[in-house]
Amino acid sequence: MTQQLPHPDDLSDAELAEQAHAWRRLALRGDRTARAPAHAYETALRERVRASMAAELIANASAAAPEPKRPWWRRLWPLSADERVTS
Repeated sequence: MTQQLPHPDDLSDAELAEQAHAWRRLALRGDRTARAPAHAYETALRERVRASMAAELIANASAAAPEPKRPWWRRLWPLSADERVTS
């Protein structure tokens, strides 16, 4: 009977990173049976990081005030008359 691996959803972020690192280390040392668990844990870790970053970006975007619309020529000449250096 083979040992049952913990499911990525049952692990915390630190435990998941530790498992991914340990399995990848075994796979790099030549253990072919460690390739699949290493890939699975790394993929779960990437998905978790991607989801948390997306949630953070959405929260920041909804909390930020919308920028006022600017005329098209302001994109070409962004400095106002006060900021321009004329000498």
